Amino acid sequence: MGLNCSISSSLCDILQPCQNNGTCNNTNQNSLGYICSCPLHFNGTYCQFDDRPCQPNTCINNGICTEMSNITFMCKCAIGWKGDRCETKINYCANITCLNNGVCLSLLTTYKCECLGQSYSGKYCEKSTNSLVVHQAISKSFAYIVIIALILVAAFIMTLDILTYFFGIDPVRKNLKRKRKIKKSNPQVIIRFIYVN
Repeated sequence: MGLNCSISSSLCDILQPCQNNGTCNNTNQNSLGYICSCPLHFNGTYCQFDDRPCQPNTCINNGICTEMSNITFMCKCAIGWKGDRCETKINYCANITCLNNGVCLSLLTTYKCECLGQSYSGKYCEKSTNSLVVHQAISKSFAYIVIIALILVAAFIMTLDILTYFFGIDPVRKNLKRKRKIKKSNPQVIIRFIYVN
């Protein structure tokens, strides 16, 4: 073919139908007029099917695929990933407990406890700041003072009851009599207003 007969007229040279480095052989044995000889792990009429265990996306998330045999593979996962095909992100927070309502953040190769607010610090949010320690001490002291005050009031009321009912001493009686006497000596004055037009 061509002006100087420099172009081959074979179907293999014109069409170049074989893929994946397959070798094209002209033949009259089939209707196509050629046959593709496929390299190892490739098949199909045009060598278009790839049967290799390691495909471009066999191992995901930047994992590296290694062929163990003609049909098996193994993925070497990038840092932070695991699984047969490197499909699972490693959760470094799985067995970590952050204290004082801290939140665990799974990073690329480790974890970090994020302490909420300014009250706690440390790897596990276990350290209290000085202001929190002072605040807790004041809260405890105030609670103790309130409890002591309640006990004293209850003891005072019980003492008054014991004096009144067991010993017949009523410390409030004199004061009540005096108030009644003052009330009787100062009778109430009722003032009635009359409106005049």
